[in-house]
Amino acid sequence: MPHIAVVMQRVYRRFQGRFTVGAVGVLLNAAGEVLLVEHVLHPRQPWGLPGGWVSRNELPQKAVEREFHEETGLGVRVTHPLDIWPGQHWRNHIDMAFAVEMVDTEQLNSAPQIRLSGEFLSYQWASLDSLPALFPEHRHVISLAVKQQQRNA
Repeated sequence: MPHIAVVMQRVYRRFQGRFTVGAVGVLLNAAGEVLLVEHVLHPRQPWGLPGGWVSRNELPQKAVEREFHEETGLGVRVTHPLDIWPGQHWRNHIDMAFAVEMVDTEQLNSAPQIRLSGEFLSYQWASLDSLPALFPEHRHVISLAVKQQQRNA
């Protein structure tokens, strides 16, 4: 027979809300340009930051690193969180953004070799003043990352 605490935890968890989590990464090159990808499955707003859904039992930071590699072939590591916001199109969903850097920093200065997955049509490096139409949250976290890069320069 399970201990009363175990039973109480199971009952408590049964009635707690479930959330999905999305995580994106902001990768800036030395010129302060951000890597953007053009999504196949987002026809109304195709351009955005690389990232995706956080899998069960996966940390959001690891999801960003995994998604970056799967989507672009680039190895990145999360340096710090940028922002979190409620999802606009999904109930019980939150999105998170992280600043990322290349694992091989020399590659970032010499045009990294990007291999897009089938989820994307193309990619571009864009400066803050030449961004295509983006979700406002993506635009916001890009500006946060650019400002931080400028302060650290």
